[in-house]
Amino acid sequence: MGGAPKDERMEELNLKELNRTNPIIKVAIEFGIKVQGSVAKCFKEDRHSSKDDKPTLFFNPAKNTFLCTECPDVGGTVIDLVCQYNGWDREKAVKWLEHRAEFDAFTAGLYHGKGVKRRKLRDDTAQE
Repeated sequence: MGGAPKDERMEELNLKELNRTNPIIKVAIEFGIKVQGSVAKCFKEDRHSSKDDKPTLFFNPAKNTFLCTECPDVGGTVIDLVCQYNGWDREKAVKWLEHRAEFDAFTAGLYHGKGVKRRKLRDDTAQE
């Protein structure tokens, strides 16, 4: 009875946390996908059979998933979005999302709210 099941559970928990801390619509917008509400034009629309301007990329913010109604291989989780949009493997996408989540958490404390954190940060740096 080795550690593999425990490792798999830890990885699953980490991926759930990664999914929670990286809202799919926010990530899509950061990639330059023009999301309106919860729909957008597919980033692989050159492969579509119909050449109209209708959005075919649908986001489900509650589940943090996406789906293109024209491309059978475009859809999934926020990790899949990063992989498919950039052409990266899963490991690289996970590392990128981990870094993005850390950066978001750090900057949220500096730039959001009423400036309490900024004043405290300035006070801390003034003492050094």
